[in-house]
Amino acid sequence: MSASSIASLIDQDASSRGIAKKIASYLIDTKQTLQLDSLMRDVMSVREGKGTYEVNVATAHPLSSTQTNNISAYIKKHFDNCKDVIIHQKVDPSLLGGVRIESAHYLIDKSVKSELNYIKSSIDK
Repeated sequence: MSASSIASLIDQDASSRGIAKKIASYLIDTKQTLQLDSLMRDVMSVREGKGTYEVNVATAHPLSSTQTNNISAYIKKHFDNCKDVIIHQKVDPSLLGGVRIESAHYLIDKSVKSELNYIKSSIDK
C-alpha cells in the first residue's frame, strides 16, 4: 500500500476504521506496526483539512444520543471548517466523570480525573 492509495481512500471518504484495517494489514506485512498510530493521526489530520473531524470521546459511562449531539455541536462551533463530526466512543471508568475529547491535533480533557490531578499538582507546589 502506497501513500497514493491511502490518499485515494481518504478522497473516497472511506471510514477511518476501514483505512486503519488496510494500513494495519500493510504494516503487519512489512513489520512496521509501530507506525500505525502516527499514520492514523496523519489520516485524521488530512480529513480535518477537508472538514471532517474524527474524535475519540472517552467518558466514565456510555453517552446518550443527546450528549453525543451536544459534543458534535460543540466541535462544529469551535472549529470553523468543521462540516462533519465522527465520534468514536470509549467507556473508561477511571475518568470518574466528565469527558475527554481527542482529535488529531487537539485534546479537551474535562474529566473528573484530570481535574483532581490538577488540584493535586496545585497542592503539591
